[in-house]
Amino acid sequence: MHHEYVSIASQNSSHRIILLHGWGADADDLLPIGKSIIHNSSFEFELISLKAPISRPNDMGRQWYSLFPPNWNEAENAVNKLLDTLKAFDRTNISLKKTILLGFSQGGAMALDAGLRIDLGLVISCSGYSHPKWYPLKNNPVLLSHGLQDDVVPINASREISKRLVRELNLNNELYEYNCSHTIHPDFIKVIRLKIKELF
Repeated sequence: MHHEYVSIASQNSSHRIILLHGWGADADDLLPIGKSIIHNSSFEFELISLKAPISRPNDMGRQWYSLFPPNWNEAENAVNKLLDTLKAFDRTNISLKKTILLGFSQGGAMALDAGLRIDLGLVISCSGYSHPKWYPLKNNPVLLSHGLQDDVVPINASREISKRLVRELNLNNELYEYNCSHTIHPDFIKVIRLKIKELF
């Protein structure tokens, strides 16, 4: 296991959500989103929020890899470590096919890169982008969300991802665009809940 993480679970958990926070945040950042998704769910979810392994300069949060300037070799190494961690979770009583991988921003890029190399139940990228060498391999269900006013990661990043998934995998993904900035819109939580009911 390459990552520290925060876990919220019951002994009866049958499904899992793994959260990947954005650049400059920490493992607790997406926990409210995760809790909202599983609230009143018909499934018992284990909620896991991974902590990015690298400290940002001046201890201003965490990062999966250096981004300013971007270090794409470091990114590739980070994705490989994430894959090892995900495979380690697969050896527990909850399989990857019953696992949702959700990432925001830099975490969204990580979710797309790692999540479409292994058999996951659902991959979700919020305000994400693709790594330069990203090539999707698996036909896992994919949800994308992005803000129309996002001034951190332009919305065209998610639009291009959506097109590539159709072009390269013939994968019918869903992109939801919201009138917001660099954030996860509350309405997208409802979309995720409906997708969970549909898939599982």
